[in-house]
Amino acid sequence: MMQGTEVDKSAILQAGLAKIRERFISSIDGRIEEFCTLLERLENPETEESACLDIRAEAHKLHGICGSVGFPRMGALAAQLEQHIDSLIAGPRPLNTDFVDELLNTLMDEMEQSLDGAA
Repeated sequence: MMQGTEVDKSAILQAGLAKIRERFISSIDGRIEEFCTLLERLENPETEESACLDIRAEAHKLHGICGSVGFPRMGALAAQLEQHIDSLIAGPRPLNTDFVDELLNTLMDEMEQSLDGAA
């Protein structure tokens, strides 16, 4: 009897994770659009620091969910972006955001590939 209950709980958990993964996949396009908007702000010296902070916040959220929904490479790239921005913001001014731009484009490429692979 106990075994059946454990199987039921496992099935419920798997179904819940599948729904979360599905919602995450459906959010990827919007996340890419948001990152594109932030990239534009990154090009303006007056908004680059706030853009970096907003990119970092979005990367942090992405890093947090990716491992749970089966996208470890995307999560690792988001973590790398987040860590680089932390170092950049703590450093001297003016900011050199070239590597942020490069990392973010790599992350968005991975997001697009993951979206294509999930279709």
